Amino acid sequence: MSAREGTRRWLIRDLDPDSRARLFCLPVSGIGASVFRAWPTRIGDIEVCPIQLPGRENRMRDPAYTSMEEFARDAADALGPCLDRPFAFFGHCFGARLGYGLAAELARRSAPLPQQLFASSCLAPHRGGYFGGGRNGPFTPETTDEEYLAELRYGAASRDEPEPPAELLALSIRVLRADTSLTCGYTPAGPGPTPLDITTISWTADTHTRPEEMDEWSAYGRVRQILLPGDDHTHRSAPDDLLRVIADGLPE
Repeated sequence: MSAREGTRRWLIRDLDPDSRARLFCLPVSGIGASVFRAWPTRIGDIEVCPIQLPGRENRMRDPAYTSMEEFARDAADALGPCLDRPFAFFGHCFGARLGYGLAAELARRSAPLPQQLFASSCLAPHRGGYFGGGRNGPFTPETTDEEYLAELRYGAASRDEPEPPAELLALSIRVLRADTSLTCGYTPAGPGPTPLDITTISWTADTHTRPEEMDEWSAYGRVRQILLPGDDHTHRSAPDDLLRVIADGLPE
């Protein structure tokens, strides 16, 4: 496979060579790049670039990652040619954790770094290897298929979405289990030697991560903290105030 083909597998559309900057969006746990289907293709002159991970949607035949180190290495290889202009990473919960892992790998390589890491509703990396989860606490390697299934059904109902068919629920559980292994196996001791520019985004009605819990990101670089109206799922609809935060973080 050529380098171009390898890069294309990670993106859901071709890159615009005329964009001034790029925002690479990393998905939440158990879901692919379609979680950003309501987002615009551009925020001003910033190109929005959803990332497609293996094990999901059009890459469902590829094994999902269970190791942050393996993900970060492959993602850095694949996306390297795209980092030829200002760029940033956006991730919510699990996606923000992926964004940090990828930024740390780029720093290790002395490669270009994101001008901004937008970390939405995500604890600082050293705060433990778990994410979100459901009403009974975060997902862990001990979470059962029945518990995953109950949360998937509850999540769809809370967003007024129809319940997915059984085969898609089974696929989501498989990906969630891999995502849980990945994040629970990644517990860095603390920030690396390269400070990052980080925007933490909290939501007023978030049931998983409180705004004050985001304070510890300040150990990882220069941080600005943002509180926006909304809940665990508001980022999916790309509200205007979130897009303004992103535009402000990637100025000309």
